[in-house]
Amino acid sequence: MKDFFQSTKVKVFLSVLLVLIMLSVFTRNVENNIISTTLNAITFGLSKVTAAATEDHSPKKSYDELKTENDALAQANRELRAKLVDYYNVKEENTRLWQFYGIKKEHEDYSLIPATVLRRDTNDEFGSFTIDKGTASSVNVGAPVIGESGLIGWISEADAYTAKVVTILSPQTSIGAVDNATGDTGIITGSAKFADENRTTFTKLNSENKVEEGDIITSSGASGIYPKGMALGEVIEIGYDTYDTSYYAVIEPYDDISKILDVAVVTDFDGQGEILKKESDE
Repeated sequence: MKDFFQSTKVKVFLSVLLVLIMLSVFTRNVENNIISTTLNAITFGLSKVTAAATEDHSPKKSYDELKTENDALAQANRELRAKLVDYYNVKEENTRLWQFYGIKKEHEDYSLIPATVLRRDTNDEFGSFTIDKGTASSVNVGAPVIGESGLIGWISEADAYTAKVVTILSPQTSIGAVDNATGDTGIITGSAKFADENRTTFTKLNSENKVEEGDIITSSGASGIYPKGMALGEVIEIGYDTYDTSYYAVIEPYDDISKILDVAVVTDFDGQGEILKKESDE
């Protein structure tokens, strides 16, 4: 190739081509059209010569060699796709976990597993749903489940890759709770009367309780099943149950449970199971 460009004929050809290019720059109208046509013809010829000079004359590969190379490329492509999927999965999980950064910052002892709602139980008026994490991700029955703003339920069933969440709107739920303003204690449990409005109840209040509208209710942590100090909601109404002659408060959770899409399961926290351990030791 080097000898090709050093030949006299090629040098003359390139010199003529350079002159024609210069003429085309400074010539207009008819002359310009003639020169352009000439240039096109010469350029086309040059491209043919160049293509011939650079044509690959290496021996052709056999079918088996080409198949081996193709199989290797296909395998490499599959591996790259798998890595890309893993990358996006990790990125998505980190994004979901970031939603709970505030809770994690406030409670550094929490071990959180982010999860997404797969489906809702349309036959359950209390908003239960299924998430995309299970025992393979250390999500076990009884584990607390949180939304962006506080505690919203617990794991009632779990297999390897999915788990069912019963919400704080359900009568199945029983969480020891405390009024942060007054210190009054009671039990958070759901009621069919309020579930449709995304509300639950703070029951078993003392007759001399001082609970007022606007008070913040949090988990007491007394059972060792739920972390202490998790937000459960705000008091919006005080009531009296004539059936069991006790006072209760209507609580509105900070998360709209019917619309929630991303949650986190608290798999470990300081004080977890301590009460149960004490009872078993006695």
